[in-house]
Amino acid sequence: MKILNKSHPKHKRLPRDWRKPFAAAMIAICMIVAPVASADTGVDTASYQGCWNGAQAKAAGVNFAFIKLNQGTGYVNPYANCQLDAARSAGIREGAYDFASPQTSTPEAEADKFVSEARARGMVGRAIPVLDWEPSAPGGYWGKQTWWALRWVNRVKATWGVNPMIYMSAAMIPTGDWSAVVATNAGLWVAGYPAGYTGDRLRNPGAVPYSVSPWPFAAAWQYSSSGSVGGISGAVDVNWFYGDAVTWAKYAGAPASSVTSNATTPPPNNKTNGAPVADANTLASAVIRGEYGNDPQRRQLLGSRYAEVMAIVNRRLAGSSGSVSGNNGGAYCVVVSSGDTMSAIAARSGRTPASAWSVPSGNINRIWPGQQVCYGGSTASSVGAHVVTTSHVVTAGESLWKIYGSGWPAAAQRNGLRAPYTIYPGQVLH
Repeated sequence: MKILNKSHPKHKRLPRDWRKPFAAAMIAICMIVAPVASADTGVDTASYQGCWNGAQAKAAGVNFAFIKLNQGTGYVNPYANCQLDAARSAGIREGAYDFASPQTSTPEAEADKFVSEARARGMVGRAIPVLDWEPSAPGGYWGKQTWWALRWVNRVKATWGVNPMIYMSAAMIPTGDWSAVVATNAGLWVAGYPAGYTGDRLRNPGAVPYSVSPWPFAAAWQYSSSGSVGGISGAVDVNWFYGDAVTWAKYAGAPASSVTSNATTPPPNNKTNGAPVADANTLASAVIRGEYGNDPQRRQLLGSRYAEVMAIVNRRLAGSSGSVSGNNGGAYCVVVSSGDTMSAIAARSGRTPASAWSVPSGNINRIWPGQQVCYGGSTASSVGAHVVTTSHVVTAGESLWKIYGSGWPAAAQRNGLRAPYTIYPGQVLH
């Protein structure tokens, strides 16, 4: 989806042809499920992305994928099958969406087409159904016709058996009365791009910065349409889902027993109490490869070994044998771990607010694994990440841009990498 929302959700959106990346996956959360502390990264794809590599996408941090099935009643995504096969082969959770075409279809006919396409692919009962609502720029005639969306939602709910979700831009929400749609328990996947169309990646973008009223909260946020994700060619929409695999199963109508954790299978050396028995260095390597997920799941899987293993992980990512944290010129400093946010670091260290911390970029929302961040002083520095003289061990979800910022072309040349510049968890970069 290409929502023209460079710095504020009220920026108007440029009309676009259906062949261009669609605002895919408008994941709207069921209102009966409140937001949870855990969250996850994923993408949405349409014909623009073509077929993609599920294993590489999974290694890059894709844990869910919303796949476009149809637009109106006359168009079906020709790549839907291979995209779905890629997701299933890699254990990526499924979502399906219909790009609304109220100009040409009745809501019931379009909903029936959507459900028929989903049933043919075995997606009913395992995927989250979504209506992609972007029939015109915010303020246009069809964008305000919420009755059409309401009837589509009710039809899909009756035929699929779960509350569907609805995707729209933050700028679209205030242009119509969505209260009747909210009352059906159809949730919201909101789109808005504070950073405009600069290159982005799978990451934790934090809380949605826009008003989503009359929804009490958003199920997910599509924070960029220009993401770079391993295994998927070209720019792709990147999303943050405010839930885990169990939450996802509830939205999809799948039994919660069909999933265990946030799409991460505990390594086989775990005891029944969750404390792994391998040596700490082996466990640290597994953590860096992404086998233990992110916190809080990682903490649960490592159990009593968490502090011991994470000390080694942080030393490796920092390219140093120093301690994980300590005093630096009177400041309390911590080395950022994969999956960390400044809010999480501030909370677990008891040093709040997060805004009081000093970070290398000067923006607490822009930190990378291996950096040193400090509280009570101005000694924050980059320890590993973005320093070309230090080795960096790739973790799940990272890209050259994430690790080296604007210096990624030099890093690619230095490490002998060529387009599409794919890197893998556990790979050592210099």
